[in-house]
Amino acid sequence: MTSNLLAAIPEHVTRFVQLPNEKGHNAVWDFVRSPDDRFYVSVCGENEKPLTALLYEYYPITGELRLIVDVEKAWIVDAEQMPPSKIHTSIDFLPDGRLIMATHNTAPAPGHKQWMFEQYYEHPWEGYPGSILMIVNPDTNEVEIKGIPVPRESIYGGMLGNDPRFYYFMGYMRGHLYRLDLHTNEVKDYGKVSEFSSCRLLKDDKGRFYGSSYTGGIWRFDPETETVTDLKVNFHSPHGHRHRRQFIFGLHSPRGSMFMVDNMDGEMIEIHTETLEVTRHGHIHLPEQIPVEPYGIGGLAADDQFVLYYGLKTNDGYSPIRLVRWDILNGGKPENLGLITPNGKDSQYICEMIFDREGWLHMVDVCGEFSPYILAVDMNKLLPPGPDAPSAPLRPYYEPSYNGVGLPAYMHIVAKKTRTLPLHQHMDWRDTAVSHVHAFNGKVYCISGQDGVFLSESDYADGGSPHITTVYSNGAPVSCIDMKNRSVAVLTSDRHILIVDLQSGSCTNYIQLPAEIELVKLLILLESGEILASSHDKALHLIEFMDSSIGCNLRTLKNIALQTEDSYVIPLNERSLLLSGSNDDILLYDMDTMCTEQLEMKSSSIRGRSFKASITGGAVLADGTVVAGTYDGMLFTLSPDLRRRCSYGRLYSSGQLRNFIKLNDHEVVGVYGGIRDAGHIFHYERDSGFVDLGRPRVVKDNNELSTINAEWANIHFISCIAYSPDDDSLHIASGEAYGSVVRFTGVRVQGAGPN
Repeated sequence: MTSNLLAAIPEHVTRFVQLPNEKGHNAVWDFVRSPDDRFYVSVCGENEKPLTALLYEYYPITGELRLIVDVEKAWIVDAEQMPPSKIHTSIDFLPDGRLIMATHNTAPAPGHKQWMFEQYYEHPWEGYPGSILMIVNPDTNEVEIKGIPVPRESIYGGMLGNDPRFYYFMGYMRGHLYRLDLHTNEVKDYGKVSEFSSCRLLKDDKGRFYGSSYTGGIWRFDPETETVTDLKVNFHSPHGHRHRRQFIFGLHSPRGSMFMVDNMDGEMIEIHTETLEVTRHGHIHLPEQIPVEPYGIGGLAADDQFVLYYGLKTNDGYSPIRLVRWDILNGGKPENLGLITPNGKDSQYICEMIFDREGWLHMVDVCGEFSPYILAVDMNKLLPPGPDAPSAPLRPYYEPSYNGVGLPAYMHIVAKKTRTLPLHQHMDWRDTAVSHVHAFNGKVYCISGQDGVFLSESDYADGGSPHITTVYSNGAPVSCIDMKNRSVAVLTSDRHILIVDLQSGSCTNYIQLPAEIELVKLLILLESGEILASSHDKALHLIEFMDSSIGCNLRTLKNIALQTEDSYVIPLNERSLLLSGSNDDILLYDMDTMCTEQLEMKSSSIRGRSFKASITGGAVLADGTVVAGTYDGMLFTLSPDLRRRCSYGRLYSSGQLRNFIKLNDHEVVGVYGGIRDAGHIFHYERDSGFVDLGRPRVVKDNNELSTINAEWANIHFISCIAYSPDDDSLHIASGEAYGSVVRFTGVRVQGAGPN
């Protein structure tokens, strides 16, 4: 049967309610029905205007609205900072009838040209302070502000647990799952569960939460055990598109299962929560209209018979979003019910839809020419349009591109070719935080693991899985360094050092450390073949390997210690070390005499913060120039005779410089930022100076990256980097669970002229 795809939903079965948009509010991202049958809708600012969110009660019978909260009046809004522009998929209901919710941001500050959350992430005045959590009494309009649970993070979806003391939510920027204890205000971080920005949570009868990553990997969180489990179930596009595939809508079915669908090229998956059996019911497009371009789902609701209703947005040509129904439990197929274009006001997207008790379906339009509005449809009277139904008088509208700042706002690393190795798609998430990365001959090797040591080998081939070897099962990697002959030394959590041959995946040495010395970091490999390591008390030790595969000599260097646990030691030659002393002092240490000399030159520091000037990374160029970075993010060079210093300042207001590696005799790259910072890669060369290369983020919503043939990636905390001169490729690895590695071939240094 062929549907009349050009017909609109008839006006006589609908009621139109314009939501307030006089100030420019153009979206809604939370529309909910409470247990006592009250409806609430959040009106938001999207993208281009510096607006704050509004919360209304909506009366479905009359279409009337009542303002409950203007966030601008409930919270301090600084004109220089990005405002709390949304309440986004976070409204839930406390047992006493009050509402709990969080703000979210996708709007610019008044002085910004556009919404630039990454560019201003760590800016103390113009960034986003963080989402606020609010508890609202809808009867009195009283607002209780609980504060900012996670500084600098935007909350992108939340839900109460079965125990209403706990509110669970997800972070937009970092993709972490969090829990707030409403009694003690304690926030607990359960780690990374998505590349970034997944918002929807669904809870089963036992209080377990279900969500997904941005690339469609479904997970379950059990509050009883406080563990996240990768269900190894992924949403799939029928055409293999790599657009947003995260879980976006879900419903409980009458047979005890849950139906879940993803954002783009939506696939309807049924999960039986006790057995974790999965039934794939197919994609949401109409059988007679198989789109070529990616399509989206807008809203999802079910009637009393569990017939599904949703919006379907196709992009092969201009079309408003259409209403579709699917009698899924009885083996039906998706059916067209007509375009959503009331009085010619084409809807570009439906964010949510809810049935009331009278059988009316209330749909909220967003991000269009007339947005936002609610269109209520009497589903008792609506039939699919027949062949004689008139065509809708369409008025084509295309949302403006808000990426108008262009290259100056470009945060991504610019390279000739970018590819992502999503380890989380091939391994247990808990084992994907990368401790070490090494690259040669077109392949990348990763050391990772939470309870054991895993070696992953990949050539980044399309769709190819990495080869994964369990190297060691009794302890996790704590610290790693490259050795000679393409091997890696791994310090494990059970006090062993392994020497792992990367090509064979085998251990060539297995060394148990003395019980009296607790090593915490392997620092450098000396020309002699010895490893310099540090212990818990910040002492330095030399490890010399014996001829036997199970033995070593370990001796402690006298008259020397690290200033901090993050401090680094730069080898100047076979027997001389450069490292930090107290505050901004720099020490030269002779390993033969075990004597220390304090240089006249000081480490670069910020006035009043010389105690943060310890050297955390460095390298020596071919001409003997020392390039070094500090805990406070300052970069400086020392002349080969260690008598002259040149300081280059810092990238941002916080975050150390670390993981220096040489690209060649005169170029160095390294990592900016610690575990809480948004990590960047920097470049140093004498002529181009100290340059920010950008963030290891492959997000194809951005015009500059939309056509890249690579999976999504957003590495917030960079654990390690590696460079392969064989193919001029820079590899950047994630230090968090749900890890990945991004390879950039032919990295371009912005502003340095042609390569």
